[in-house]
Amino acid sequence: MLNTSSNGKPLNRGPWDSADLHAPKDLVNFGSVLFVPNPSVGVRADIEELSQKVVAISFDYKESVLQVQAFASSKGSALWDEVVEDIFTNLTSQNLITEKASGPYGVEIHAELPTSNEKTQKVRMFGFTGDRWLLRGTISGAAISDPEQRAELEDVFRGLVVNRGETPLPPREILPLELPTGSIVTRVK
Repeated sequence: MLNTSSNGKPLNRGPWDSADLHAPKDLVNFGSVLFVPNPSVGVRADIEELSQKVVAISFDYKESVLQVQAFASSKGSALWDEVVEDIFTNLTSQNLITEKASGPYGVEIHAELPTSNEKTQKVRMFGFTGDRWLLRGTISGAAISDPEQRAELEDVFRGLVVNRGETPLPPREILPLELPTGSIVTRVK
């Protein structure tokens, strides 16, 4: 019997490697990160202002956001185990409220990060190590405490497909992201 979400659709079982025969098909292609379109979830590319490169993909669901980034990793490496320690050390050195917790993918970080308006925002950071890649997710907004919104964004994460490619990249290098063909880009003046 397949596990299903509250709306009755089957839950995803990834994240997936693009070479996996069981990975979802009919995907939206952002280069190294691909996903099944979900009409309930908005998608936006996070573009670095200076370089104009896509550096992350954010999925918006109700009052919540899942931001994802894919990174190069060595074959057989458990890169998330190293990265989680580095993130934790960095955040605690800034005297930010930070704790490690156990989640669906192992150790994750729960933190309160400063925002531009002198308030803080609770976030949950987690990672999944694939074959020569690491997929990092950060959830913020109502999904921190709302089980329905959290479940929807976790299902989005489990449905992601990573295309590592064959280009040699050093560990922790962000995998290239690109806007899908035919996407509309609105520039703010």
